[in-house]
Order: sequence, then structure tokens, then C-alpha cells
Amino acid sequence: MNNYFNTQIYNPDYQESDIDTLIEEHMSLVVGDFWGIQSFLFDGLTTVTAAKVLRSKSAFIQVFTEVLAKYICKRLSIDEKYIISINAGKFEILVPFPNADINEIQKKVDTYFIEKFYALSGVILCSINVSRSQWRDNYKSFRDDVAKEIEKSKFNKFDLIHTNPILEYDTGITNQNLCKVCNLRRRKEEHDYCHQCEIFVEFGKILTQNNISMSSDELGIIFDDFKTIIEVDERLKSYIPKEEENGNPLLFESIAEKSCKNSDVGIKALGILKADVDSMGNFIKQSDVTDSFTNFDKFSKGLDNFFSIYIPRLLREKYQNIYTVFSGGDDLFLVGAWDEIMEFSRDIQKQFKEFVYSKETKLSISFGIAIAKPSTPISYLANHTEELLKASKEIDDEKDALTIWGESVKWADYIQVHTKLSEAFKDYQDLKTTTIYRFLEFCDMSKHIDKDIKNTLWKSKLNYLFSRNMDMSKDSSLMEILNENIEKHPSETKIFLCEFIYKQREH
Repeated sequence: MNNYFNTQIYNPDYQESDIDTLIEEHMSLVVGDFWGIQSFLFDGLTTVTAAKVLRSKSAFIQVFTEVLAKYICKRLSIDEKYIISINAGKFEILVPFPNADINEIQKKVDTYFIEKFYALSGVILCSINVSRSQWRDNYKSFRDDVAKEIEKSKFNKFDLIHTNPILEYDTGITNQNLCKVCNLRRRKEEHDYCHQCEIFVEFGKILTQNNISMSSDELGIIFDDFKTIIEVDERLKSYIPKEEENGNPLLFESIAEKSCKNSDVGIKALGILKADVDSMGNFIKQSDVTDSFTNFDKFSKGLDNFFSIYIPRLLREKYQNIYTVFSGGDDLFLVGAWDEIMEFSRDIQKQFKEFVYSKETKLSISFGIAIAKPSTPISYLANHTEELLKASKEIDDEKDALTIWGESVKWADYIQVHTKLSEAFKDYQDLKTTTIYRFLEFCDMSKHIDKDIKNTLWKSKLNYLFSRNMDMSKDSSLMEILNENIEKHPSETKIFLCEFIYKQREH
């Protein structure tokens, strides 16, 4: 297998599964997939309370899949060593006999999500038979079968054809007694939270502490009488900013206030970042990743470790005003001080390219970034950044793109322009905002020359602006750089100028 990842730089702590000791002549693979994650995390959630529960809800997904995988092992009377992977809301168990019966377990899981979360999310289970020869000699084809089986199972959520689930809501709900966190039809108890949200809030506090372990039943994850110990390790905790006085998660409003913290100017706002690896499905099909379980295991664990271990470490060390909503598998969702989000996006895009060691790999990562007031509903921001990321994915077949401030650009072009303009503008921090807005106007004219012949006048307007308002004896080089980049890269130049303006505006 190609060495896809530069493990010397990022040390993803890969531990190879001893799969040979688990293989039998006839087996079954039990797969679990947590669906509806976006709804589970964001639906009904207000931005005011989001920081108290978002990371804990994301960590809950990780915990739930781990507990469920262990519970399945108990129900099937097999050792937990048969759990061969757990990450990003998914797990796989290699069962040492065929036709593993998981129907009753699926019913229990469905009941849990109907009662606790009104069927807005859930976990799909499926069991696929596999022989020793398939596993060893035709693993690529078997992975395709697994993917198809999971997708087919998702069309039968909660077995709605044969069941009639009843959602039981609390009665007598008013604006005064409604839970102030989830805003679902649940009555608040203490601290304005319903019982389930109280669990998430307390779990969020635990995630800020060190060396903690807890029982799964403390999180309300109960199947029959089964419970297991959960280690709150580095992967589970990820990284969230904390209040200095009590160690609780820092609220998003407070995070926004830390924007431009080393300057007397600059807007106070949140940056919301959503990113994932481009064309993962096609890459896996066309590469040797699924030629064997060992290849697939190394690849998936290495990639997950970049997102779930390395990125939180980087945030902890360098970007301490960024809150991890989710970081694992091959995607990322962060909320932070807007200027740190911008710097982080440039940093992590570069580091991901260094992490992808092989030049033949052609893996890249695309981003959608929104800048918003901390009062903006988090559910809207989640959907909005998803649309921005989608726009990045549509830029071309290769992607490796960024969408922000209404522009979708290729990373390579944007970094080139950002580097040149950052150097050119370092002595112009006091440039009038009205002048910068004129530069933005010229960018739009340059982009739309084909729509209106008058837009060709942007060059003469730029020259006139400098001749009237600038000192051409020392400012001509800035005009030349702007002229070149507005002509060749108007969208990338616009993104730089928007960031420049946001850093210069009064609080």
C-alpha cells in the first residue's frame, strides 16, 4: 500500500488491528451508522445555549456508538476484541459466525431514539455475511457491498412499514416551562433545562476536565441492564475554549468578543467553518485503499486521527478561541473568533497537503466559511455553511476550494493572492474604508465585464482613484499589484479586501 500520510510529522498513533486472529471461514460484519447527525446537533438549539451542549452532543455520538458496539458484542456473546473500528458515528464488528441476528437490537435502538429524541436521528444497523476468501482476496468488492447495504438500510428507518411508532410529548407546554436548550416539546426541570439537556450540559462540563471516566448510564445510554465505563480521553474531549473562573465552556458571545483581540479595531463576530475531504468515495474506489482490510484500516484511522487528534491539539496550542463542534472521520465543523477561523483555515489547508504524503494521492480539502453575529441562530448557520461548502464542491471536479463572502475560489489561487496583497498592504493599515470599498467595486466590475461594457472602465477608475487620493511617488507599486490581481483574480482579491475591512472597522 502507498504511504498516504506523513505520519512522521503528525504521529497519528496508528495501532494496527490484529485481524488475522479474528478471521473465520464464515463470518458476518455488523455495521452501525449514526444518521441525522446535523438534526441531532442543531435542531431547536439557540445560539445563546449552544456552547453549553454542542460539543457534548457531538461527543455523545461517539460515546453512544461505542456503548452500542459493546452491547451488541454482549448480545451476540462475543468478545469486544471483535470491534474492529469505531469513529465518526460509525462502527464495525467482525462476528465469528454468519447470519448475525441484530433485529431485536435494532428495535431497542429505534425505541431509544423515539423516546429520547423523537425519531429525528438514530442508528442504522445491518449485518452482511462474508467468507474468509472474500475478506482476504476480494475485499474491495466486499466494501462496495457494505456501502450499498448501509444505504439500503437507511430507506427503512424505524421499520415504518411494519411499525407505528408513537411520539410522546410532554403536555401543557408553554413558553414559560419549555426547555430553553432544545426547544423540543419537553418540560424544563432545574436550570431551565429538560432532563436530557441537563445530561448534555453536565457532560459538557466533564469534557473540560482531566482524567475523567464515567459510566454509560450516567449519560442515559441504557440497553437492558448493560453499562460500560467511558474514558473521557483526548479524542472525546477534543477542544473547546473555557471560562477562566469556573472552567465551563465559553459561550459563543464571549468567543466573538475575542475577535481581533490584539487590536483596538476590528469587528466582533463569529466565524463558522465547515470542511471535508473532497471526493472521498471516488478516491476509495479508484485507489488501493480497499484492496485489503489492512489498507482500509490504516487509511481510515490515519485520516480520522488527523481530524480528531491533530486538529484539536493545534487548536489548543495556537487557536484557543475556536470551539470544536465536530472533528473526526474526514470532516470538520468549528465555531470561533472570526479572524482566528480565517487564519486557521489557511493553516490547516496547508498542513493537510503536508499530511497527504503521496503526490499520487490527490486528496484535498474544501471549506465553507460564514461570518455572523453571535445572536444568529446556530441551526441557520449550520445549514448556511453546508450550502457554502456545497458551492466549493461545485467549483470543478478537483475541488480544493473555499467559499466565503459570496465567492468560491481555488485554494492555490487564493493563497497566492493573499500572500501578495498581505505584503503589499502591510504599510496601509490606516487606508480609508471608503477607498477599500472602491477596490471591492472594481473587483465586481472586473468579474462582470462580459455583462456590461461599462465595467471595462474599472482600470481607469482605479488609476483615477490613486491619482486623486494617493501619493503616486510611493503608492504606485500598490496600484500595480491591485491592478494585476483585480484583473486576474477578482474573487480572490475581494476575499482579501473583505477580511482587511473587517479587521479595520470600529468595534
